[in-house]
Amino acid sequence: MEGISEFRRGGPDDPLVQEIMKQKGLSEVPFYRQDSPKAEKFDLHACMQRWMAWTPQRDGSVNTDQPEGRDPIHLANLIRDKGLELGAGDIGFAELTPVMINVGSSFELKNIVSIVVSEEYSKVLEGALAVEIEAFEVYVECARISTQLAAYVRDLGFAAVADHNGTGDIQAVPALCASGMGELGRHGSVIHPDFGASFRPGFVITDAPVQLNQSNIFGVQKTCETCRLCESNCPPAAIQLASDFIVTEGIKRWQVDIPRCYEASRFRDEYCHICVDVCPYQHKANGDPSRMTIFKSFMKKRKIAGYRTPSWFIEDEAEVLG
Repeated sequence: MEGISEFRRGGPDDPLVQEIMKQKGLSEVPFYRQDSPKAEKFDLHACMQRWMAWTPQRDGSVNTDQPEGRDPIHLANLIRDKGLELGAGDIGFAELTPVMINVGSSFELKNIVSIVVSEEYSKVLEGALAVEIEAFEVYVECARISTQLAAYVRDLGFAAVADHNGTGDIQAVPALCASGMGELGRHGSVIHPDFGASFRPGFVITDAPVQLNQSNIFGVQKTCETCRLCESNCPPAAIQLASDFIVTEGIKRWQVDIPRCYEASRFRDEYCHICVDVCPYQHKANGDPSRMTIFKSFMKKRKIAGYRTPSWFIEDEAEVLG
């Protein structure tokens, strides 16, 4: 099966990032600078190497037996339980389709396992650097869990290949939606009922005949038609109006203005995670009182700072917020 989805990796070598860098007359991308003040506290490049280190183990030999048989419900339960044991927050299953695969990649396997690992939402109260560290450490966990889960599926007697930030063959949004992990929000991220958009994904592509999930529709896209929190808080105004969308395979998609997004997410030293952090689904569906308290505190700070103010560090909070 050949991939049909155009994709953008967004790293320092991304063609669009490079083009904007040249337009600005820069010699390097600010977010990835290794001599920035934040680099003294967090080595971003070393963290990225940690998830890349899992890549050679993404595939391997398959057990010639099938000790647990081929019952779809039993296999799905085994894989889900193992994924949760390894540290995943949720696991879902879907049929693999060409739109889930990036152009230039291909698989002969028929199913996909979606893995989500939640981020600690309270980090938003500690500033942009704390949010960045949390997000990138969770990416490492996604690489580890998907790799180890793929090895487990191969031990069950089925082919299985891991995919994560160190490999990048899978288009996350359609795979997550089809696996029942949530609905696509206006900020371009999938919203999970428990974690909001504060999670990172990993995947296992397999021929294990697992029972598949149904889409999980719980009102996100309807809410996004009237909610403007991510739109009004995006520093470079990269999030489209509610009326500006396309439909792909029955899913409404608001296309984020990527060049504008990069102004805050690539061409500043600070990490921008604001659209995710101000989304009311941090607490709206799960009803978690602690997350609601964090959300209210964070939004109060955003209001004082000015909603479109770029990310700020906790060390500068007194200066920024007064």
